[in-house]
Amino acid sequence: MHEVSITADLFEIIEENITLHKLNKISKVGLKIGEMTCLEESALRFSFEAFSKDTAVEGAELIIERVKATALCSQCGDVYGISFYNKICPQCSSFSNDVVTGYELFIDTLEGE
Repeated sequence: MHEVSITADLFEIIEENITLHKLNKISKVGLKIGEMTCLEESALRFSFEAFSKDTAVEGAELIIERVKATALCSQCGDVYGISFYNKICPQCSSFSNDVVTGYELFIDTLEGE
């Protein structure tokens, strides 16, 4: 369950921003997570709630935006959806390992006062 260690890292970043911007309370945390990261949303939400207990983040809304995995075809230039098992371009049938999106994991929004 790597969601716990990822949540710990996210909270380090959140706490740095709380200090940097002199915030007292965080109301919203928005994450962008690529579908290739293999993160289980329910486990991430559970660990987020556990980490936020008795902190400035407690009660904050956690918004998770999933980012579809795409690749860029080196032959025809098409950008297309991929999966772990299929990276074949639907336009020209070439294999591409040039992943454009899908491995993201970052804080996109942090709202507080």
